Amino acid sequence: MKGTMDGLAATLERVANTSSRKRKVALLGEWMRGLGEADLARAARFLSGEPVAGTGDKKLSVGYAVVREAAVAAPGVSEELFRICHREVGDSSETVGLLREGGAPGEEVTLEEAEQAYLRLFQERKTARKVELLTAEMLRMRPLVVKYFLKVITGNFRVGLQKKLVEEALAAATGARAVEVREASNRSGDLALVARAARRGELAQVEARLFHPMEFMLAKPLDEVGDVSEAGQWFVEDKYDGIRSQVHFEQGRVQIFTRGMEDTTAAFPEVVEEFARVGGRGVVDGEVLAWRGERALNFTVLQQRLARKKLDAALREAVPVVFVAYDLLYRDGELLLETKLEERRARLEEMPLRVSPQGRLDTAEEIEALFAAARERGNEGLLLKRAGSVYEAGKRSGDWLKVKRPYGTLDVVVTAAEQGSGRRATMLSDYTFAVRDGEHFLNVGKAYTGLTDEEIKELTRVFRGIARERYGRVTLVEPRVVLEVAFDGVQKSPRHKSGYALRFPRIVRWRKDKGPEDVDGLERVEELYARSLA
Repeated sequence: MKGTMDGLAATLERVANTSSRKRKVALLGEWMRGLGEADLARAARFLSGEPVAGTGDKKLSVGYAVVREAAVAAPGVSEELFRICHREVGDSSETVGLLREGGAPGEEVTLEEAEQAYLRLFQERKTARKVELLTAEMLRMRPLVVKYFLKVITGNFRVGLQKKLVEEALAAATGARAVEVREASNRSGDLALVARAARRGELAQVEARLFHPMEFMLAKPLDEVGDVSEAGQWFVEDKYDGIRSQVHFEQGRVQIFTRGMEDTTAAFPEVVEEFARVGGRGVVDGEVLAWRGERALNFTVLQQRLARKKLDAALREAVPVVFVAYDLLYRDGELLLETKLEERRARLEEMPLRVSPQGRLDTAEEIEALFAAARERGNEGLLLKRAGSVYEAGKRSGDWLKVKRPYGTLDVVVTAAEQGSGRRATMLSDYTFAVRDGEHFLNVGKAYTGLTDEEIKELTRVFRGIARERYGRVTLVEPRVVLEVAFDGVQKSPRHKSGYALRFPRIVRWRKDKGPEDVDGLERVEELYARSLA
């Protein structure tokens, strides 16, 4: 049976209108069940944000400007109208879909035809020609299809469509077990291939493939030391304050992926050089750290490497980096995710790499002393790993526990609020905040997590009542609302007039009991920054 983009768009629109995860899976699974194998593969690829097969790291370069130019080519759509609508909606695909409503009815488009259209856009290098091609596609498609045709390009569906949900829908569509689909997807990194294998009942035959990021195992926060049972069954390592990374290597070829699935290979040539000398093939989990002597440097130092587009010899010398390995996921054709921790560790230690020191935890009472020692070494805290545990990719199962505490908290005042996205698109949910400097307030960061939806709704009403100016999606507000924020560090920042930015800030609570005169001063931020470098 031929699948159509019209069917995809209609299904995703229904998915967008339900908050139930179970219902989302059922809707997608029901539609995908009726597709032939080739269209099932196309659908899986489109839903994972990959319009064109086999393009590797190359992207289909169709950005905001191309979409805008193609949209204004339609009758009755001016550039000013597009900009006004985009400012309100905050998404190019949604904007075009709304502007196309009430226009020409359009025609049905198959998934195969959409794939060919994406391929033509991918192969075209001239921007003007891309605009022509996109305009033609947008004019022949139905309005709802146009919206989702563009969303496949951006990968931003804004309907609660996560990769795991698509994997579950594939399982529902093919009768496969969801865990088998997820594991095959993690091994191969190719959801279209997995879809074909699921339809054929051949998921177990999907082989591991290098040079695509596998999902990382995550650690659960340990809230209370007393929560650790069977203390003798845990190994303990330092938790580093660097960039969690996964290194893939084979015959001199090396790629480095972050936990956010981004390729950061170019930023760390030292790590590439180290792994290029390691024989065989493998995937190693660990941390990239700024390092001098025998200890890690603060993340603020490592940040200098990330802020530069061009890496020169002087910067390499000023901010040297190392890779500290702490797990082995794949080695010479063998996937080790189901292998016990002790065996993975033993095989890791056989490799010519810097491996994280590891000890055995005897009693829960030791944790506080071990935590203090880790902080003295400049590290973030501790990781506890259960003996005999497997590597549960993408999970936070409790077989890894992390012991860390916020670097500090500050009382700050909100100076600007930004319109959210998705289910928070009608609310002001992202807050820029500042500390006091005499009679003025200087920004030190931005946060959008930590408050409930009800609190955000209430704050939206408050901010609209104290708004000063509006710039697109951002509303400048009177500095009256005080928040308590926690953070993991302080770093230098030329973006803020204060000269500083808080690292990974999150809102602890709305301090209704405090006014702007009660917020912390810039001197406190400077003190915390100086302490981080000690």
